[in-house]
Amino acid sequence: MPFVSRACLEQIRQRVSIVDIVSPYVQLKPAGHMFKGLSPFSNEKTPSFFVDPQKNVFKCFSSGYAGDMFRFLELKEQLSFGEAVEWIAERFNVPLEYERDGRRLVENVAPSNKKVLWDIYSKAEQFFKKCFWMSDDYSSQVRDYWEKTRGFSKESAQTFSVGFAPVDCFELYKSLRRDGYDHAVLQPSGLFYASKNAAQRNLACRYQGRLVLPIKDIQGRTIAFSGRCLPFVESSGDPTHDAKYVNSPETPIFVKGNQLFNLHQARQHLGDTQPFFLVEGPLDVVRCWELGLKTAVAPQGTGLTEMQLKLLQRYSSFIVGMFDGDGAGVKAGLRLMDLGLSLGLQLQYVLLDSDKDPDAWLASQKDGCTHEALLEQSLMPIPFIMQAFRRLEANEKTAERLAVDFIYSILAKCPSAIVQYESLRTLSGETGMPLKVLEEDFRRRDTKHAMQHAIDDVKMAAKVGTYWDSAEGQLLGFLFHRSEYAARILEVLSLDWIDTDVPVGQLLFKIVHAFIADGVEPLTMTTMETLHLSEPERELWYQITAEPFQIEDERKILVTILQQLYKKFLKKCISNIDKEMAKSSNINADKVEQLRVERYRLKKALVNVHLEVRRNEQ
Repeated sequence: MPFVSRACLEQIRQRVSIVDIVSPYVQLKPAGHMFKGLSPFSNEKTPSFFVDPQKNVFKCFSSGYAGDMFRFLELKEQLSFGEAVEWIAERFNVPLEYERDGRRLVENVAPSNKKVLWDIYSKAEQFFKKCFWMSDDYSSQVRDYWEKTRGFSKESAQTFSVGFAPVDCFELYKSLRRDGYDHAVLQPSGLFYASKNAAQRNLACRYQGRLVLPIKDIQGRTIAFSGRCLPFVESSGDPTHDAKYVNSPETPIFVKGNQLFNLHQARQHLGDTQPFFLVEGPLDVVRCWELGLKTAVAPQGTGLTEMQLKLLQRYSSFIVGMFDGDGAGVKAGLRLMDLGLSLGLQLQYVLLDSDKDPDAWLASQKDGCTHEALLEQSLMPIPFIMQAFRRLEANEKTAERLAVDFIYSILAKCPSAIVQYESLRTLSGETGMPLKVLEEDFRRRDTKHAMQHAIDDVKMAAKVGTYWDSAEGQLLGFLFHRSEYAARILEVLSLDWIDTDVPVGQLLFKIVHAFIADGVEPLTMTTMETLHLSEPERELWYQITAEPFQIEDERKILVTILQQLYKKFLKKCISNIDKEMAKSSNINADKVEQLRVERYRLKKALVNVHLEVRRNEQ
C-alpha cells in the first residue's frame, strides 16, 4: 500500500483536533491551555492524562504513552498507522493523497482489513433495519412483537437501529455480494456460518430469523450484532435455533470483554449525580432508556470483565448494578463487587426477586422508575453481598462464613483504608461480630497481600522513566523544543559521541545525521515519517513531543550536556584501549606504544573536557 503523502498528513493535523479524537474515550476537563482526564491506558484515580490542542498531542504520565492523534488510535484501537490515518480521514472528510515512486497520487487504494469490516457491518446494519421496517407479513409480525409483545416504542427501535434478519439465511450474503464484497472477505467477517452446500458457496446468516440489535463501539461504529430469537419464527436450518441469544464472535474489530452495549450513548447523558446502570442485556438497556434511565449499559454476551469496568470508570466511578434475580444473575452481581471495589468504584446494587429480570421488573415500575427511586431501592456492597450469599446458600452459617471470606478477599485488593474500615464496620453490623475482632481477623489475612502490593509498587516505579534521564535524551529535548540551538549543537557534537546501543541514542543519531545531510528542519510529527524509525524510537519521539520542556539557564545546561556526552565518549575510548592493552602479548611493541600515546591523549582530553567543549561551542 502506498504511503500517505506528507502534505496529506499535515492537512489532517491542521483540520482535525486531537481533542475530538480523544473525547469519546476520556472525559476531558480544562487545565490551563490543555485538557486533562483519567488515563485511558491504565487504572488511576488522579488524572494524569493530558491533551495539548495547540501541539495536537497527548501525554499519559501513568503509562508513559505519548503521541499525536494517529498514535492515540494505534494504541486504543490496535490499528496500524495507515489504518489510523484512514479512519480519521474518512470521519472528517479529508481526501487521502498517496505517494508512490516520488509522485503524488490521488487514487483508490485498497482499504485496510479493519476498515473493510467496519464497512461490511455498516451495510449489514442497514440491511437488517430495512427488513425490520418492510411491509411484508414477517416484518409486520416482528414489529408487533417489538411494540405489542415486548412493549417497546418505534422511537426506541429507531434510536437503537433495531433490525430483523430474514428467515432466508442467504439474503444478507446476496445483498453484500451485490454491494461488491468478495466471498473471501465475507467468509471470516463473523456474520455467517459456512454453508453445507459447497457448490452454492453461499454463506448462511448467523442471525437468521432473529430480532437484531447492533453493538457499537465508543465511536458509534457498528462492530457486532446481538440476535434474539422470535417465538413465531420456525427455522429448522438454523444450528442455533434453540439459543435465546446469538452474539457475534470476536473479530479484529470486536473483542467481547472490551465493549459495553450502549456506552457510546450512555456516556453523553451522565450528570453530576446520575450513575451508570449496569444491566444484563441489550433489551434491558432499551427498557431503561424508555423509562428515562439513559445511562444504562450491558456486557456483550460474556462475563463482566475488569476492562469493561475501567471503560465506565473513565466517565464515572458511580455504578448501580441490576442483573437477573436468579442464581447466575446474583453471581454476576458478586463479580461486579469483586472487580469494582478493587478498582475504587462507588457501587450499589438492585437485588431483584429470583424470578425477575431487569426488563420485566422495570416494565412493572413505570410510575416511579427514576434513577433516584432506583437508588433508594439499591443496596450498598456489604449488605448486598450478605443477602446474595444467603440466597445462594441454604445453610445460614455457611452463607455468613462464605460472605465474610468473600468480603475479606475484596477488601485485601481495595486501595482505600477508609473503604476497608467502613466496610468492616458495616460487616460488624450485619453479622453482630465486634469490629475489633473483624479488624484483627482481616489484618492477619491481609498481611501477605500488602507485602506483595508493596513489591509491585516498587517494580512499577522502577519501570517509569523519562527521556531526561540521559544526556542523549536531554539533547533531544533541546532539538525538539529549542530549535534555535540546533545549529550550535551541530557545530559541537560529533556523531561518535552518541551511544547508539539504546533507543534514545539511536533516535538522536538519526536526527543529527538527517540535519547534517539535509539541513535543520523543525521536528514535527510530519517529518517523523521520513526517518524510518523503529517502534521504540517512535514512542520516544511521541513522548518528547508531548512532555513540557522548562529549564532555567538553558545555555549553561546545554554546554553541560555536551560535556557529559563528550566525557562519556572519552571514557568509552579509554576503556576500549585498556581492553586491547590487556592483550598486549598478542600485539607488537609499536602497537602497544601507539595505544599508550593515544590513551594519554584521551586522559588529557578528559581532564579538560569543559575547555574543549566551550572552545568548540564558541
